[in-house]
Amino acid sequence: RQSYVLSGAAMNVAWNDEQLKAFLNEAATVSKEHPVVISDFIEGATEIEFDGVGKDGEIIAAAIHEHIEQAGVHSGDATLVLPPQSLSEYTKYRIR
Repeated sequence: RQSYVLSGAAMNVAWNDEQLKAFLNEAATVSKEHPVVISDFIEGATEIEFDGVGKDGEIIAAAIHEHIEQAGVHSGDATLVLPPQSLSEYTKYRIR
C-alpha cells in the first residue's frame, strides 16, 4: 500500500519520505502558487462514498457506496457496490 498520493497535475504515489520530497519538488516546478493535496491512507481501510440530495438544508435522498478494492483506488477506477455489503447498520447510521 502506498503511503501518500499527491493529487492534481503532478499526481504521484510516494512509498517513502525520499520519494515524497522528490515529488513535492516536482510539484513546485508545476506551480508554486497552487497547493498540493496529500492523502495519507490507512492500511486495511474500507473506502465508502456518500451521495446526497438536499433541499432547504435537509438531506432528502442519500446513497452509500462501498468500494470493492482497498482504500486508495481512484474513484474513477474503482468498483463500487450499492448497497454496501460489509458495513454495519451502526456505520451506515453514522454516515447518514
